[in-house]
Amino acid sequence: YMKKIMLCVFLSISLWASSFEEAILKAKGEHKLLLVELEMESCPYCEKMDKFVLSKDDVKKLIEEHYVFIKLDINKEVIPEHLTSRMTPTFYFLSSDGENIIEEIKGAPSKSDFINYLNKVKE
Repeated sequence: YMKKIMLCVFLSISLWASSFEEAILKAKGEHKLLLVELEMESCPYCEKMDKFVLSKDDVKKLIEEHYVFIKLDINKEVIPEHLTSRMTPTFYFLSSDGENIIEEIKGAPSKSDFINYLNKVKE
């Protein structure tokens, strides 16, 4: 039984590493910044961001052009140590290597405010 638990823990860690690592590799390869959203299930503000901001064409276009976007569930995935917020949603704008935090936004900004952040950070 303990072996099964350890295997599950190991698999979840390695699955996380590959998705975050893949995002970093993609960001480096495409010379883009990394945009990480920390979220969790049944977070009303995360759902609000998905519905009213992140799903909008102009926002998606800006993200696709300048960022590699990844969502990490704080209850299901191992979060990189330097991303310390446990408030959801929190958005981290990171250098393409995933190391340097350029901007941190806690909460659910309006669509226009989020677009302003996307434009400001990419400069």
